[in-house]
Amino acid sequence: MMGEGARILRFGLVGALGFVVDAGVLQLLVWQGWNPVAGRAVSIPLAVLATWALNRGFTFREARGAPALPSLLRYAGVSAAGAAVNFGVYSALVLASAVFGAHPVLPLAVASGIAMLVNYLGSRHFAFRAGSRRPHQGW
Repeated sequence: MMGEGARILRFGLVGALGFVVDAGVLQLLVWQGWNPVAGRAVSIPLAVLATWALNRGFTFREARGAPALPSLLRYAGVSAAGAAVNFGVYSALVLASAVFGAHPVLPLAVASGIAMLVNYLGSRHFAFRAGSRRPHQGW
């Protein structure tokens, strides 16, 4: 069984790969003439799908035997909640501090760290919950 520290490290590595998918797809679409906002409508779902698959197979291996679609839907919900926390914390910090407003990468780093914790806990205890190997009986 994997220790919690190793699991968190794997989750972070998968998140970094998800960023590469998100940024790479976005950049390719922009190079093809897409609007950057419209490009995110494609790159974000692809990044969520990639990180779900990687987390399911690499970080939360015990969840591989559970039905995939319910897990993916739960993971998408967790990702949406994490994104909302990220945006809320980021916006609050930028609006509350001229320093953060002038250096938006700083509040982005804080918000991303908090959102990663929310995403990890949601993934660990909801999207890829250990008891999900039981026969599927709803959510």
